[in-house]
Amino acid sequence: MEREKIVWIVLVLIIIFLVWKTLKELITPIVYGIAATYIVYPFYNRIRNKVGNPWAKFIISGIVTGFSILFLLGVTLWITDALKNLYIYLDSFFSWLGALRVPQALSAVFDAMATSFPEKLRDLLLKYTLSIPKLALQLIVFLAVFYATLSNADFLAEEIYSLLPSTNRRLGEKLIEKVKETVDAILKTWLFFSIMKGMFLAIGFYIFGLSNVAGAIAAGILCAILELLPVVGGWIMWVVGAIILWHRSPLLAILFSLYGITTISPLPDYTIKPKLTKHRAKVSSVVALVGIFGGIMAFGAVGIILGPIAIGLLFALIDAWKEIERPKRLSKAHHSQDV
Repeated sequence: MEREKIVWIVLVLIIIFLVWKTLKELITPIVYGIAATYIVYPFYNRIRNKVGNPWAKFIISGIVTGFSILFLLGVTLWITDALKNLYIYLDSFFSWLGALRVPQALSAVFDAMATSFPEKLRDLLLKYTLSIPKLALQLIVFLAVFYATLSNADFLAEEIYSLLPSTNRRLGEKLIEKVKETVDAILKTWLFFSIMKGMFLAIGFYIFGLSNVAGAIAAGILCAILELLPVVGGWIMWVVGAIILWHRSPLLAILFSLYGITTISPLPDYTIKPKLTKHRAKVSSVVALVGIFGGIMAFGAVGIILGPIAIGLLFALIDAWKEIERPKRLSKAHHSQDV
C-alpha cells in the first residue's frame, strides 16, 4: 500500500513538472486572458441580454481581438522606440525624485524603483526587439484563453466553488471574494483609470506637437506609472508639457493646460473616479503600489495582476486567523475572570 502511494505521488509530481515546463512561457498570456474575461464579463452579460449569447461572444471577442492586433502592430512599429524614450524620461524623473525630501520609507521605495525599473525596461526592450514572433504566439494564446474562458465562465465559476473543501469552505469563499475585491480595485478601477489618463496624455503630447508618436507613447506610459504612485501623479507630465509649450506659444500652453486639467488631473479625480469606486472595496494605495511594482520586479508583466492578488490573499488569511483566534482569546478571558 505504501509503495503504491509513493508511485502515485511520484507520478503526480512528474505530471505537474511536465505541465509547468509546458506552460511556463505562457503563464503571462494565460493570466491576462483570464483577467480580461473577468473585466469584460459584466459588459458581455449586458450585450448577451440584448442580442443573445452567440452575437455577444462575437462582438466582445471581435473588440478584444481588434485591440490585441493593434497592440501587436504598436509593439512592432512603435513600442521599441517608445521604450527607449521612456527609459530617458524615467532616468530624468528618478533623478528629480531623488532630490525630493520625502519620508525614509518612501525614499527607500523610490531608490529600489530607480534601480530595478531601468533593468526591467532594458529586458523589455530586448524582448520586444528580438521576439516579435514569440509575442505573436503569446497573443494567440491570450485570445484563445480569453474566448474559452468567456464561453465557459458560468461553468468555471461553479467548478471553482465546487472544489472548495467542505471543512474550510468559509475560508475558501473568503479568499475568492478577496481576489475579486483586489482585481476590481486594482484592474477595473486603479489601473484602468491610470491607463486612460496615460492614453489622453499621449494623445495630447502628439496633437500639441510636444513629441512624435514614440515619444508620446512613452510619455503616456510614464503618466500611467506616475498615477500609481501615492505622492506624485500624472499631472506632473502635463505641467512639464505646458512649461515646454510656454516657451513656444503661451496660447498653446494655456490650451494644453486646460486639456490636462480636464482629461488627466484633477477634474477626473473628482468627477469620474468617485463613481468608479463607489460600490467597490477600497484598497490602500501603498498596498496596491507595493503589490504592483513588487509583482513586476518578481514576476515581470504578469506581476501587475499576481502581486496585488498575493498581498490581498495574505490579508485575507490574516483576517481569517484573527476570526479563528478571537473566540479562543474571549474564552480565555472569561475563564480568567471566573478564576
